[in-house]
Amino acid sequence: MSSPGIVLVSKFTTSKSKKFTSYVNYIDRDEATRTKTFEKYNVNKLDGYNQYMGNPEKSNGIFTRFKDRLNESEKKQLKNIFQLAQDNDSVMWQDVVSFDNKWLEENKIYNPETGWINEGAIQNAIRKGMDVVLKQEQMEESAVWSASIHFNTDNIHVHIAIVEPYPTKEYGVYKDKNTGELYQARRGNRKKSTLDKFKSKVANTLLDRDKELAKISQLIHEKIAPKGYQFKPNATLYMSKMYNNIYSKLPSDMRLWKYNNNALNHIRPQIDELIKIHIEKFHAEDFKELDKALIEEMNFRKSVYGDGEKEIKRYEDYRENKHQELYAKLGNAMLKEMKYIKMQEQGRFEKNIPINERSHFAHKGQRHHKALTRSHINQLKKALQDDFQSYKNKRKYEQMQREIEYEQGR
Repeated sequence: MSSPGIVLVSKFTTSKSKKFTSYVNYIDRDEATRTKTFEKYNVNKLDGYNQYMGNPEKSNGIFTRFKDRLNESEKKQLKNIFQLAQDNDSVMWQDVVSFDNKWLEENKIYNPETGWINEGAIQNAIRKGMDVVLKQEQMEESAVWSASIHFNTDNIHVHIAIVEPYPTKEYGVYKDKNTGELYQARRGNRKKSTLDKFKSKVANTLLDRDKELAKISQLIHEKIAPKGYQFKPNATLYMSKMYNNIYSKLPSDMRLWKYNNNALNHIRPQIDELIKIHIEKFHAEDFKELDKALIEEMNFRKSVYGDGEKEIKRYEDYRENKHQELYAKLGNAMLKEMKYIKMQEQGRFEKNIPINERSHFAHKGQRHHKALTRSHINQLKKALQDDFQSYKNKRKYEQMQREIEYEQGR
């Protein structure tokens, strides 16, 4: 089993905790003192923190959202902010992001021979990750955070602390596990999805994978299923039959015509099958490129999360979810077209539909009450051919009549 490249350990404490007070007291101390007293303010050690890191050997100082390293005056200002947060009964959240040194080495972020580490890249990744955390938890305007990179022989790691000088979190009632007594405290739990997105953002930023992620998004949303995409139901007779069969099974209420709506559970497998055929016919190369990019992203996530039982499910889900995202876009494009067909059948005219959303089933003012199938097209061709042959016969007859009249008049 491979080791994860990044491990995230998170916990929070209330303003009444000694850990909170210890952290505030040591914010403005020199790095040697802060390192020696690290255990006094670290609330994560009982959550497996020591399993990955042990005690830090050194730290290069505190950094924040805007500053790479605080001077003495800035440390005092930060200490006052954390003290204000404690006085106002804020929660303090602590996160420890631990990196596998070998993983950092493989990705050119750390050189074990010289001891060099790209601190700027790590600080930037933490900042991007914290932007995600604060946005997800609706704390963008209320939270203040500080962090420091710690070094030891096994794992380089970042210690982060977050507070709200003017708290926004509501109070809840909790039970003391030891005494059974009820007490009131501000809510500090964060969503698991928040922490997962934080970890993912740190990893993607650190390895500069924005281009790879943008490529996946571009393939889905711009190449295979762009906005206003027109599904091509009449490409083959088989696809046309499938299309019309799906149309005939849709519920009468068009408000339910959404790909992920439970009302379509009974026909979604048919929709998926038609989408699959459609992709194979019109976007085979684009889909191949997309799947290659998704597999590469899965391998990257494997290096980040490791290959434990839960971790495997996590990065395998990514590929499946992106496939589902694509199918939902194409499915909704098809259902939107079907809505237009239904509206035309009900006598609703296109003038009520925005120009940029008009169906390709009506052109230059023509009104079609039903989608043209290949059978309809063949019937139309035959009718046109019959009319043309009749026209030619009539012209030939008229010419013969003129020739007879000419001969009789001589």
